[in-house]
Amino acid sequence: MLRPNQSQTNFFSVLYDRIPEDHLLKRIANAVDFSFINELVADSYCASFGRPAKEPELMAKLCILERLYDLSDVKVIEEANCNLAYLWFLGLNPDDPLPDPSLLAKFRTQRLKDISLDEILSEIVRQCVEKGIIKGTTLAVDTTHTEANCRKQVPERIMKHLAAKIFAALEADHNGQLPAGIDTNIPDYKEIQDHKEAKRAMKEYLEKTVEAAEPYAGTVTKGIIEEVKEIFSDEKFILQKGLRSLVD
Repeated sequence: MLRPNQSQTNFFSVLYDRIPEDHLLKRIANAVDFSFINELVADSYCASFGRPAKEPELMAKLCILERLYDLSDVKVIEEANCNLAYLWFLGLNPDDPLPDPSLLAKFRTQRLKDISLDEILSEIVRQCVEKGIIKGTTLAVDTTHTEANCRKQVPERIMKHLAAKIFAALEADHNGQLPAGIDTNIPDYKEIQDHKEAKRAMKEYLEKTVEAAEPYAGTVTKGIIEEVKEIFSDEKFILQKGLRSLVD
């Protein structure tokens, strides 16, 4: 269930006066109204039942901080707890609690799974055009220089990343600890000269990892496991026809 956005109005908010006006996060916030994220993902939340959810805008901004400053889910929460600029950008008061890091993985896998990057980028560009930051009469998104995980990748590399995602999700589900019996020794596919053998070895390893992880899977891990099963269900993946990156 979605809840109304909180406002930065309490006594401690005066601390935000110490953030320079030319700070990167203030410049971004002044240029873009991120409230559109709430409308974009509204259909993935129940309107009137369930526990109050962390606002999609807040979760999306945490994901933006991760990309801007190269932070993990755990690290971005740690940094935000002691960084005034981060808290201001998130729209929180200095003494407001931050979400658990595990909710970030859930937000990406369950709330954003039906939202394309183009939808988000298009709205950001539209706002910039409207405010005169970008000039033009038509809206076109050129992501040539966007840093994104959309390079063509061999299946072995994708499977390695998927295994790492399962480990991270298990840690999030179990307070930072991997359950016993989870083999984290990912094969070094680059040392296998036969490309077909490398794909076979990585697929076999990932299938065993999924099997071992399922009994311990919480909400976060289940989402990742479903992604893996969906990918493996398409024979074009192993044949390298179609899916070539984690973004795909």
